[in-house]
Amino acid sequence: MKKIYRIIVVLFACFPLGLSAQLDPLYNQYFFNQAMINPAYTGVNDIFNATAISRTQWLGIDGAPTTNTLNVTSSAFKNKVGIGGTIIYDTYGINNNTEFNLAYSYKITTPLGHVFSMGLQAGIVNYNYNYDRLTLQYVDDVALLNPQQNVTKENFGVGFWYMSKDYYIGLSVPRIFDITVNDGGTESTRYRRHYYLSAGYVFDQLFSIKFKPSMMLMYIDQDNYALDLNASVLLNEIIWLGASLRNFGTVGLNTQMKVGETLKLGYAFELPLNNTALIGFGTHSLMVSLDFALFGRQGLGRRFF
Repeated sequence: MKKIYRIIVVLFACFPLGLSAQLDPLYNQYFFNQAMINPAYTGVNDIFNATAISRTQWLGIDGAPTTNTLNVTSSAFKNKVGIGGTIIYDTYGINNNTEFNLAYSYKITTPLGHVFSMGLQAGIVNYNYNYDRLTLQYVDDVALLNPQQNVTKENFGVGFWYMSKDYYIGLSVPRIFDITVNDGGTESTRYRRHYYLSAGYVFDQLFSIKFKPSMMLMYIDQDNYALDLNASVLLNEIIWLGASLRNFGTVGLNTQMKVGETLKLGYAFELPLNNTALIGFGTHSLMVSLDFALFGRQGLGRRFF
């Protein structure tokens, strides 16, 4: 009971966002692969890519959020379209959620050589709640008398992406439908639509380094949002080093290292500053990314987004 109570206290303490509906998993390495939040990113770099990210939030707290993601994308049909798929396994407290999506994008090259991409995705998400983990002093809560422990719903997403060699802008709604569940006469909203806006720019003429400021805004309504600000430098075309700030209350450090032409390894760390309940419990994220030129007209090369 004490462990579960601690989880609940931490969750309420950490999120200024309303807890009436579940939020998307947080990603602190979105600046290396945005296909997880924007289907229009699928295949934009004209390569075959496989990226795995494992994120453990508030390390040391029992039942804290853990998110494992596998994303595979590729350009196809003379690099005019992108195809891909994503699997997400997200756990926190008594929740175990699994999501699977297939994505498709269509790319247009402008007269300036810029890329404009439009993307769609479709998939299913399963929400599983293990109420047996709860030890309750009172069992007369109507919300727990006849709970629906396993819920599977379909969903669709849409996104747009515009990219030059120096900057990008992305806008997406990865899951369009709100998800509501009827628990024996009580209807509850398990998920609300999220909007994502992201942008970044690379300053490519700063001596021997590249400097990339970027941002991502996740928005539900005026009381439910997350703003990420990030700044990174690329050293010797091999190592990215960066720092991030979320909602002006969580700071982070991140790095990515290129190993050969195909392999990239990444690590990110975050720590809340304005929440005494969580100071000392860091968030860690590991990333492995592989690029291959498997099909015609694909090619390996440096890319900043």
